[in-house]
Amino acid sequence: MRTTTSRDDDRLARMEERQDALVRGVAQMNETLAAHTAMLERILLAAAEEPPGDGGDLADALRRMADALTGQEAAMTRLEARLAALPGEIAGALATEPA
Repeated sequence: MRTTTSRDDDRLARMEERQDALVRGVAQMNETLAAHTAMLERILLAAAEEPPGDGGDLADALRRMADALTGQEAAMTRLEARLAALPGEIAGALATEPA
C-alpha cells in the first residue's frame, strides 16, 4: 500500500486549485449567459415596438451583444482546453511513483 507524501499533497493541492478555477469559470459563464438572456429579451422587446427615428437602441444592443459573445467565445476556448487537460493531470497525479 502506498503512503501519501508531501509531494502527493502538493500535487493534490494544485489540482484542487485548478478545479476551483474551473468552477469559477463555469460560474462566470452562467453569469454571462444570464446577461445574454437579458440582452436578448431587450432586443425582442425593442423589435416588437415601433422603431424610434434611427433605431440606435437596437443597434447598440446588438453591438454590445456581439462584443459579449466574442468575449464568451474566448473564455469557452480557454475552459475547453483546461477541461481537456484535466483527466491527464488527474491520472498523472494519482499514478504510482516510487517514493
